[in-house]
Amino acid sequence: MKKFLYVYNYYPQYEESMALLEFERFFHAPYEKYHFTDIDIAYDRSVFIKVKLTLFHEASSVEELIALLAKDHLYYEDFKVVYYKNDLTHYDYRTSLREASAISEVIDGTTSLTNPKLEFAFTYISGTYYFGLLERNKDWDRYEVKPYSYSHSLPLKVARCALNLGIGSQLKASVIDPACGVGTVVLEGLGMGLDIVGSDINRYVSYKGRQNIAHFGFDPMRITKKDIHDITAHYDVCILDVPYGVYAPFTIEEQIDLIHEAYRIADRLVVITHVLLNEAIARIGFTITAQCTYTKGQFTRYISLCEKEA
Repeated sequence: MKKFLYVYNYYPQYEESMALLEFERFFHAPYEKYHFTDIDIAYDRSVFIKVKLTLFHEASSVEELIALLAKDHLYYEDFKVVYYKNDLTHYDYRTSLREASAISEVIDGTTSLTNPKLEFAFTYISGTYYFGLLERNKDWDRYEVKPYSYSHSLPLKVARCALNLGIGSQLKASVIDPACGVGTVVLEGLGMGLDIVGSDINRYVSYKGRQNIAHFGFDPMRITKKDIHDITAHYDVCILDVPYGVYAPFTIEEQIDLIHEAYRIADRLVVITHVLLNEAIARIGFTITAQCTYTKGQFTRYISLCEKEA
């Protein structure tokens, strides 16, 4: 069975609640910055996963690690071996370079220090050396700069986290964002390979959403102009960023009505609100199974994972 090391990181000031809940949803375990598990999660699903190390071997010494790798008779073109620095163990830089070089010598093929196709790493944590394939989550914000955006649009990190909370391990789940605005959630979902669609009641806004996803090569008709009340299809998951009246009044009653419609069209809901609506959500028939917040400045978003009652 494969084993993986995930390195998680977040800004405690405003992301902690969100990051910890997503971690629990992924791994069903208490949070650890350096987490060993046999659960295989795509490293780029989360903005909080900074590194994924698919482990080949663990050993009590570098010499033992080298001996194990020598038996594997590995061959790769244009690879690189590095030491992955962690916060738990101080490791001398010169030593790390020398040992990375020694490890490279028992792997057949060609090395490339400047432009490797594959990057391998060893690291030392709690008395054990680990070696594996290193994947760095460098491109998590690739959809951040879009042709159209609004200052009040859902932050990318919240959008990606909401999707992860909603689908969990169900990567084939059908997903809808029925108040998608300029398409932040839809774009992030498409980037994750999800079966996701979006709609918005505003013709001009939905047009901007289509332009945004087309800009990155996705089918623009994944977003349509539609009122949530007119949606007849049923979905596994609904992601709903409830409007709160930035440009026009939008009452609490109207916000609750949108959640009621989400209950009609989906089995599971991740709802983002600017005030707690727990009692109203319960009256509709949802059970809130998890909840977190995202705070920036004076503004807090409440993110609630809701399931239909059995």
